Amino acid sequence: MLGPALEHLNWRVITYAVLSLTVVGMLPVALALAGTGVRLPTVAYVAYVGWFGPRGLASVVFGLLMVEDHVPGVGLMGQVVAVTIGLSVLLHGMSAPFFADLYGNWYDAAKAVALDLREAQGIPEDVGTPHGGSRRLR
Repeated sequence: MLGPALEHLNWRVITYAVLSLTVVGMLPVALALAGTGVRLPTVAYVAYVGWFGPRGLASVVFGLLMVEDHVPGVGLMGQVVAVTIGLSVLLHGMSAPFFADLYGNWYDAAKAVALDLREAQGIPEDVGTPHGGSRRLR
């Protein structure tokens, strides 16, 4: 599905795919977190959850529904879905170790200062213990 989508790639498809992975994915996260009381560096938390939040399966399901219902413009929409999912797999896979380490370090620092950290509620005591300022993926 990605191969044929790349044959007719243009700037509009790429632009929307990039916006889908950034602004379109992060804005709902920011709205959903508003008023929850989560203690955070807001931009960093929203960016992390928005960047790694679930989207791929919904894109596939909605894409298949469009094909099944013969929605006008399904070819372009299918191309956008395929490119967005392809970029998601590539970019999320490349950035996961870095951002997981960054978030883990933030969590350790925040947990050390705030005993009532809402993000830690329901997590066993031995999870998230400090790692000397740096986490390493195993």
